[in-house]
Amino acid sequence: MQRTASTSRHHVTRWLAAAVAAVLSLPLLTLPPAAAGTVGCAYGYTSEATVWFGADADSGVPNHETDDGCTVLDKIMADAPFRTHAAFLRTVVSETSALVRERVLTSRERWKIVHAAAVSKVGSPHPVTGRRSVDLSRIGLVGYTVRATMPTDAEGTLSALAACGFQNIEPSGSAGNFYGYSAAELAPLTEEAGFDVPSLGVSLSNLQNDLDLVVSEAHAIGARYVRISGSGDWTLADYSRIAAILNEVGERLAAEGIRVAYHNHGFEFGTAENGVTGYDVLVRETNPAFVAMELDVYWAASAGISAVDLFERYPGRFELLHLKDMAADGSFADVGEGTINFAEIFAAKSLAGVRYGFTEHDQPSPDGVTSACNSLGYLAELRY
Repeated sequence: MQRTASTSRHHVTRWLAAAVAAVLSLPLLTLPPAAAGTVGCAYGYTSEATVWFGADADSGVPNHETDDGCTVLDKIMADAPFRTHAAFLRTVVSETSALVRERVLTSRERWKIVHAAAVSKVGSPHPVTGRRSVDLSRIGLVGYTVRATMPTDAEGTLSALAACGFQNIEPSGSAGNFYGYSAAELAPLTEEAGFDVPSLGVSLSNLQNDLDLVVSEAHAIGARYVRISGSGDWTLADYSRIAAILNEVGERLAAEGIRVAYHNHGFEFGTAENGVTGYDVLVRETNPAFVAMELDVYWAASAGISAVDLFERYPGRFELLHLKDMAADGSFADVGEGTINFAEIFAAKSLAGVRYGFTEHDQPSPDGVTSACNSLGYLAELRY
């Protein structure tokens, strides 16, 4: 008998239902105490979101608060990252069972959470096979790399980048001023060069004081994301305040078809209390429905943080990446000429939720275009 798409979907649905039923029938486990830093769940997962394990694994169940000041996700993700998918499912089964007994969850909510966990990629292997190539249509350049020539020769710079294969660019600056251009003025130049502009780098002040301008700039150039960066002077309380701002602004921007994103440096990982970092606060307290993370893999590595470890701890949150390499001495390097394992990063991109990656070099040599094209050339040859 020929198998149709409808038949295949039916078999998948039956398999999934059987898998979830099997998971729900597992015996309850006694879990170890929550990891250090989660006691009392200060700076824990926001209760304004749903119980969410990735864009394709949203339970739709509110992330209810529990009697001890935590939330459902605080309970489930306390031991993340998980060694295997089965270990993750056992944790979900055990924690949700306890929460049903405590009347935090209904049985139907529990089923939805377990179903979302079952279809998620949390704990699943993501090996480097060496057989996959990078989708260059989803690779771009951070405009900061060519900041030296964009103000005086934007047309020539964009033409040279297009000639070596770039299809996307992320201009960085502030709303109304990208290398001396407004987004509306830059748009015909990027269009003429054949570039898509998925994202704009703006300032926190823009989000707080000029949101209408941010929206008009994004619409003028076709950007679906606007991203900001933070400050090395922030405390954890400041990160919590910024998370609240991003949630509020993100909800307003969502109505315009725009997502807000946060771009890190290294200081977010160095600001910590009881094992919780500023970056943890930003990810946990922002709502995935409205806020994405743009992970700069170089700056994470500069703080001793692996991008893949972050993907495993916070699945689905990293829709944008800055692809920047680190030389052996810690300085910047063209992608592929340093110590960061980009094959591992791309192999885990589905777990991370990556939609676009932008190459970048903060101190390009001999010039921004040459550096950018070297990085793209490496990605074109990469197999992961």
